[in-house]
Amino acid sequence: MFRGCSSLLDIKGLENWSVSNGNNFCAMFYECSSLSDIKGLENWNVSNGNNFSYMFYECSSLKDIRGLENWKVSNGKDFSFMFFGCSSLKDIRGLENWKVSNGNDFSEMFRGCSSLSNIKGLENWSVSNGNNFCAMFFGCSSLLDIRELENWSVSNGNDFSYMYYKCSSLSNIKGLENWKVSNGNNFSYMFFGCLSLSNIKGLENWKVSNGNNFSYMFSGCLSLSDIRELENWNISNGNNFSYMFSGCLSLLKIEIYLLDNTNL
Repeated sequence: MFRGCSSLLDIKGLENWSVSNGNNFCAMFYECSSLSDIKGLENWNVSNGNNFSYMFYECSSLKDIRGLENWKVSNGKDFSFMFFGCSSLKDIRGLENWKVSNGNDFSEMFRGCSSLSNIKGLENWSVSNGNNFCAMFFGCSSLLDIRELENWSVSNGNDFSYMYYKCSSLSNIKGLENWKVSNGNNFSYMFFGCLSLSNIKGLENWKVSNGNNFSYMFSGCLSLSDIRELENWNISNGNNFSYMFSGCLSLLKIEIYLLDNTNL
């Protein structure tokens, strides 16, 4: 509807719209790159909405999402790419009361939210019907920890690939210790480029026996010094382990031997 309206600063004038029969809000404000204020949406009745994908895609000037805190999204199924590229978004408080239990696709929802340092607001989400978590926090380079996710039920999830890709400030993943990932089959690139991650405590009890793709899972985790938590993983169905620990330089103990020419 407003896709590509890159000069749009606010949405005053829409505050009294009756959208109660609307079910598809996909890409409504897609690439509204100057949009910094969405308070005009606070009284919208979106309770019949089932598709919220790409809604605020590349709204790169959006700093908070005040205006959405009272939205009733319980019929929503597709939340993929919803806040993709909202690179100025620092605060997602306001989402804590969202009922997303019918959601099945959360892929790339917060991808590229590079200013987001915490995810307070997501701690009470019920994502038990979610099956696609691919790249959900991809490129959230300011994210420090993910404790808010500790009670998430992800037992129906099958795709966890790229989920924390290049979350370069993430130093603690203890919030994942109770996750049930036994239906997961794709874990590729999940923690790729998590430069600050020094250990993976929290993954020791993961059941990954259905996983087939573990490629690049911890690649580029330069600070990772201990992977003993993985010793009991059942990876018998895995077929792709390429570059799984590529670039994990802190795992290496390098001994250099001086060789004379006669031993070369």
